[in-house]
Amino acid sequence: MRFLQNAVLAALKRVQLFLDDNAAVLAAIVDLTAARKRLDAVAASFTGHAYDQDASTRIAKGETAKQRQLRLQLRGQQMDPIALIARKNLRTTPEFAALQMPKPTVTGEAFIASGKAMADAATIHKDTFIEHGLPSTFLDDLKAALTGLDGSISDRAQNYNRRLSATKGLDEKEKQGRLVLSVLDSLVEPALAGNQALLHGWQGARLIRRRPGPTAGAPAASNSTGAGASPATPAPAAPTTTTTPTQTTSTETTPITPTTPPVAAA
Repeated sequence: MRFLQNAVLAALKRVQLFLDDNAAVLAAIVDLTAARKRLDAVAASFTGHAYDQDASTRIAKGETAKQRQLRLQLRGQQMDPIALIARKNLRTTPEFAALQMPKPTVTGEAFIASGKAMADAATIHKDTFIEHGLPSTFLDDLKAALTGLDGSISDRAQNYNRRLSATKGLDEKEKQGRLVLSVLDSLVEPALAGNQALLHGWQGARLIRRRPGPTAGAPAASNSTGAGASPATPAPAAPTTTTTPTQTTSTETTPITPTTPPVAAA
C-alpha cells in the first residue's frame, strides 16, 4: 500500500472514532446517517484490500522459495538417479532424450513438463531402473513430488492475481475515501461552526496527513560562503614589530637612554 493510501485509510478510521465519540452532539445538529454508512463501507473495503495485498505478496514470496526447494529435491532425489541410469543403460532407446535432466535454468511449468516427460519415459523401462537399484516406488515418488511442485506454482499464480486485484482495489478506495471525507466535511464543519473545540477536533481527524517535509517559505540557512552572504568584517590588524640585531622596537618608538659601561676594578 502506498503512503498516501495509508494516510487516507488512517483518516477514515480517525473520522469513525470522532463520530463515535461525539455521536450525541452531532445527532442533535446534523443528519449523518447516509454519510456514516458510506464511510463505514469504504473503510471496511479499504482495509480488506490492504490486507489482501500484503498477505498475497507474502504468500507468493513464500511459494517462490518453496518451489526452489522442491526443484532441488526433485533434481537430486528423483530425477538425477533416473538420468544417471539412463545414460549408462538406455542410451540407444527412443526415450533416452526424455530421460535426461532439464537445464538448471528451467523452472515453473517448463520444469513440470520435463518431469512428467521423464516419468512417462521411465514407465516404459521401469524394470531396468529397479534392476539397477531404484526403489519400486520411484515412479510414484517422482509423480508425487511433481504434483507438490505443480500445486505450489498454482498457489503462487493465484496469490499474484489476488495481489493485482487488491492493488487495483486500493486505487479505487483511495478515491472513494477522499470523496467521503469531503462529503462529511461539508456536513460537519458548518454544523460545528459554533463549537470551536469540536471543530478543531474534527479538522484534525479528517486531515490526510501527508509525508513530512520542509515547511514552505522557511528561510534558508545562512552560509558565509554562499551567494548573497554578507561580507565578513575584517579583524583589526595587530601592531607590527621590527627586529634589529640589538633591540626590538614597536611602531611607536621610545627614545633609548644611553648607558655607561661599568668601570673595571683596579
